[in-house]
Amino acid sequence: MYNFIIDHFLEYDGAITEPVTVEEAKLYCRITDNVEDNLIEDLIIQSREAIEKVTNLSLVPKIATVWFTNLSGMFQFQYGPMQEFTELLNAEGDEIDSDNYRLVGGQYPSLARPMFEQLKATYSCGFPEGEVPTELKIAILDQVSYGYENRGLEVDGMGICEKAWRVCQRWTRTSPII
Repeated sequence: MYNFIIDHFLEYDGAITEPVTVEEAKLYCRITDNVEDNLIEDLIIQSREAIEKVTNLSLVPKIATVWFTNLSGMFQFQYGPMQEFTELLNAEGDEIDSDNYRLVGGQYPSLARPMFEQLKATYSCGFPEGEVPTELKIAILDQVSYGYENRGLEVDGMGICEKAWRVCQRWTRTSPII
């Protein structure tokens, strides 16, 4: 028996405040004019999304809906940090009462039970506004700088700069780098 994700959906939880401002990114990239502010704003979004994808973190608040199988127990929820577990539904779409399921852990919990097929969970995740760790904010800035300096070029590999990649490896829960 094994656990796996069947499907997932992420949506933003309200208005988005990026962890890095245009002014911070311009200062980091040593840009003194306002001509490319829209580009910098787009690069901030792209950089945050790239770092979220590599780490399976939500740097901004989101609502996650995940369809999965938990036949082995201890299903690890993909996106974190978890803020609030909203609901758990069985295969028929009936809500499972909180007395009948068990979450183990804090910000990155696993579902110990029930051990069913075709479950659907909904939860809020992401760092609260202003609480993204400094190391991840700097990784966003490094990625913005990389994207700004290399715009228009074909980039080999993953398209994420090595410095940001190393930070991401420290923040992913499956990384061999600690």
